[in-house]
Amino acid sequence: MKQIASIMAVFAVTGLLMFGCGSTPGDDAADVIRQHADVTEQFVNNLENAHSAQDVAGAVDAYTAGMQELVPLIQGLNEKYPGYKDGKIPKELEKEAERLEDLSVRMPAAMMKTASYMMDPAVQKAMENMSNEMAKIGQ
Repeated sequence: MKQIASIMAVFAVTGLLMFGCGSTPGDDAADVIRQHADVTEQFVNNLENAHSAQDVAGAVDAYTAGMQELVPLIQGLNEKYPGYKDGKIPKELEKEAERLEDLSVRMPAAMMKTASYMMDPAVQKAMENMSNEMAKIGQ
């Protein structure tokens, strides 16, 4: 359960970091956010459809791989748009923000569905790898 809570917290922080960027983001921000939404949507879909520990570990590993590509881009956006504002989303990003918000509503149920697989060593390793990768965003 602790891993589920930490993953949810990382997901929330990532969303806030990405959507809090300056008032006029460039196409680069929109592209990164769109990619993040794509990776996250696939993750949620895979978790919702998981029927085994192998399915869960695969979903987590795929999400981690997708985020590994995005982490440097997210870090770049954090540097480029340092003026984060609480919940104020630039108009250019509203569509993807809504999409990620919808996914964040689905995420807890998807994660809870997989709770019975959390004691599996492959799932634990996948969750650890994901936590380590997501921690890089906060650096």
